[in-house]
Amino acid sequence: MTMNYGQKLLQVLGRAQNGLGLTRDECIYLLKFDEASPESSLTRSVANDFTRKRLNNAGVLIGQIGVDIGPCVGDCKFCVFAAGHTKFEKYRVSDEELVQQVEELTEHGDLYGLYLMTMHLYDKDNLLHMIHVAKNAIHPKTRLWVNIGDTDLDTFKELKKAGVSGAYHVCRLREGIDTKLKPEARLQTMRNILAAEIELQTCCEPIGPEHSVEEVVNNFFIGVNMGAISRACMRRTPVPGTPFENSGQISQLRLAQFCAVISLAAPQAKGCKFTSVHEPNQAGFISGANLICAESGANPRDTSKNTQENIGWTTGRCRKLLLESGFSHLILGDDTLVPLTLDYLKQTNSI
Repeated sequence: MTMNYGQKLLQVLGRAQNGLGLTRDECIYLLKFDEASPESSLTRSVANDFTRKRLNNAGVLIGQIGVDIGPCVGDCKFCVFAAGHTKFEKYRVSDEELVQQVEELTEHGDLYGLYLMTMHLYDKDNLLHMIHVAKNAIHPKTRLWVNIGDTDLDTFKELKKAGVSGAYHVCRLREGIDTKLKPEARLQTMRNILAAEIELQTCCEPIGPEHSVEEVVNNFFIGVNMGAISRACMRRTPVPGTPFENSGQISQLRLAQFCAVISLAAPQAKGCKFTSVHEPNQAGFISGANLICAESGANPRDTSKNTQENIGWTTGRCRKLLLESGFSHLILGDDTLVPLTLDYLKQTNSI
């Protein structure tokens, strides 16, 4: 059987495969196809090929530790920590717990970067202390990053001086509607990160069935236009006890389609290296994703105090998924490569 693709589809994907990126209209065009269509399959295949050729078929393993959690004033309707419905009490990891979790996540030296995550409001002095503790425990090849609330430029300069090289921040879909945070404050924080010469990582999140393609694409281009080093797509998790508990969820295949399109838009973002998909799934990692995150402690999408007991992924599980998805190497935090093989999984206690 011969598959006849439209000329426009082939032209758009051809330019993207040659590193010319995608316009907003082209992203919308590609996402209007059904997730199970031949056109979507071709888009995901092209994104998969493009990502692997850009980075020599290497995947990226990162980690995150929830270090300071509790009822959050952001009150995001989809987040387990929202003050209006959370069952979590305020909790801060001890120095001993932080050292243990950092050492466990980075013991093999193949974690590219490690986030310390707080709530929207946080104690700056305590964060600087935890950065100091983590720096003394972290593997020397692993970069130290933060995932924190809206923050001013001077504070980011302090964080950089303390050893932070990257920061995750987002202006979410329907920010200010499904959250109590202001979109402009979110965007200004992202500008502050860049102005402090810290690498910006961002994400289009949390994608639900009600979001239009146009909404999603406009959110894509926040990271594209700002030059984020890493971008991602995250589907909304219907967390029990949140207002979105019964609001449905997009499929992993649809999420992979979003991932493919944002991967192909990447050349328009100066310095963009990585694309991620949440929660991790194989469809995403054969559709343009190449970065996977292991998590420890609490997780905004999980009711468990230790997410590794529920939806959170261990480093071993992450390595195995990257290998099963066909990646041949891991990129380390110093940008060198290590072969990703079955023997390597055994050496790192991943199987």
